[in-house]
Amino acid sequence: MQRAVRKSKLGLVCTILLLILSMLAAACGNSGNNDSTSNNKAANNGAAQNDTATSDNSSGNAATTDDLPEVKLTWYFPGNFPQPDQEKVFAEVNKVIKEKINATVDFKALPFGDYDQKMQVVIASGEPYDIAFTAGWINNYTQNVAKGAFLPLDDLLAKYAPKTYASMPASFWDATKIKGQIYGFINQQISARTPAVSVPVALVEKYGLDMNSISGKINQDTLNLLEPFIQAVKKDYPQKYPSIGIDPDFFDMEAIVGINVPGAVEFSDDSLTVINQFESDKFKKFVATMREWNEKGYLNSKERISRKSDDWAEGKAGKFALAIGGAFKPGGANLASTLGGEPYVEVPAGTAHLTTGGITATMQAINRNSKNPERAMMLLELLNTDKDLYNLLNFGIKDEHYKLDADGLMIDGDNKQGYNPSVPWMFASNFLANVEKGMPADVWEQTKKVNAEALPSKLLGFTFDAEPVKGEIAKATAVWDEYYRAFNLGVSSEEKYNEFLSKMKSAGADAIIAEMQKQIDAWKASK
Repeated sequence: MQRAVRKSKLGLVCTILLLILSMLAAACGNSGNNDSTSNNKAANNGAAQNDTATSDNSSGNAATTDDLPEVKLTWYFPGNFPQPDQEKVFAEVNKVIKEKINATVDFKALPFGDYDQKMQVVIASGEPYDIAFTAGWINNYTQNVAKGAFLPLDDLLAKYAPKTYASMPASFWDATKIKGQIYGFINQQISARTPAVSVPVALVEKYGLDMNSISGKINQDTLNLLEPFIQAVKKDYPQKYPSIGIDPDFFDMEAIVGINVPGAVEFSDDSLTVINQFESDKFKKFVATMREWNEKGYLNSKERISRKSDDWAEGKAGKFALAIGGAFKPGGANLASTLGGEPYVEVPAGTAHLTTGGITATMQAINRNSKNPERAMMLLELLNTDKDLYNLLNFGIKDEHYKLDADGLMIDGDNKQGYNPSVPWMFASNFLANVEKGMPADVWEQTKKVNAEALPSKLLGFTFDAEPVKGEIAKATAVWDEYYRAFNLGVSSEEKYNEFLSKMKSAGADAIIAEMQKQIDAWKASK
């Protein structure tokens, strides 16, 4: 990979000074490295980095790694793992990281369904790690901040990730703030949120599904529009099923903490009144529809109930008749990216809104007890500024797992099944991703435009401090974990649903909502 060669005058002076100091140290018989702490060395390197101009294919470190002691970082994240060849890919990634910032990474890649529980154990036990993926929907951001699990990042961002920090609007960083501090490092991606309705291209063509006829029209009241298609697919392919995620955006509301915690505000509500989404007619209608679909044999619930969630590995295995969830983004309406290894066509379920939750939907956090927070931040800056490294981690080894055609578009490599986690929003800015053949060449410019033009939520910029009700939130989350899969698969009776609501109330739903309302009212009054 290319190294940056341009330096500012100050950077050149710093480099000369470092060279003189190292020569003096050598003359005195000392290495210099033995007399400095890890943090001081990282700080020196960070100062050199700040004064160095970089390209997209550069880490931005002008100085060599000689003044940095080698460290090993641990990074937890979920995805469609394990992947074939993942250790081979991770080894290649580590070669670059070692060269650029004298670090290697122990990549703790976990299946989506296992990640939440694993991180709860890791955080509660004090197990050492450096970086973890966090959001409102998994490894819950606000809850972990309330627990004191994450490190404030404001100073680290400014010093060790200046390019990433400057690449985003201040309003995006404000969306991550809790009690005035940033705890989440944002992965830039589609921040305007509405779920995607994704259907395998082969099924769209075989059954003549008019995707334009359902675009922007799918919610809890209109799921019946999909039934004729599902019935036709099930007749020919009984093993296929619709996979529908439970997403607050699907119900035209913004969850304050996450779908698993009581408390949401409807997008249309100017009063910003917090409701218990689980008691809403919209959520009840969805649960009832899933119950009906299970009775009709659509959902293959007996097969799926043993799994905590569906992921694209199921799509890759040819199980999905359609999927609703995630976030719709440009490029999907023409020819979707190879979700789970199979081409899908996508349309938006509803209207896109720019929300705090959308901005904070894909983030990395640094462990408050990390021994190398500076190097962890340098790693995040590296991945967000080095396009080649980003694509290596996301798509595998060039010419083996993927290739670039004459137009620079990404196509399958010779070993196309070898590595394809299909989560380009997981590790860093999605805008560094290779554009896949079949997607618009300007897909990332289109995505930025969608973000800029989406309807802003009336709560945009509000972040909830979960500290006052963290105990109630933990209990409510446990109740959700007990029941949500049954709701999703239509195997929960009305009696069980009422039992769920009762347990949520006992867990402290009313106290949570009251605290949310109190904070929102104060935020609204301060504007």
